[in-house]
Amino acid sequence: MPQTATAEADRNKGARAPEYSASAGAKTSTDAHPVTETANEARQGVIGHNVNVVLAVSLAGVIVAFAVIYAAFFA
Repeated sequence: MPQTATAEADRNKGARAPEYSASAGAKTSTDAHPVTETANEARQGVIGHNVNVVLAVSLAGVIVAFAVIYAAFFA
């Protein structure tokens, strides 16, 4: 059951920095200027920093580990 929007339900209210309003950073749109996001804001992910290399090395490591476990116990 959804909670009602009351002051008690706003658990993050006390955690906000006092110099920022509740709507700080919110994107608003009008008919003349719709809200637009950059590619990084829309993606919300990391594409750099050799993520593919980390994924490939980790996958290869798991495959090697399973092969060693198989060879040690079942071969």
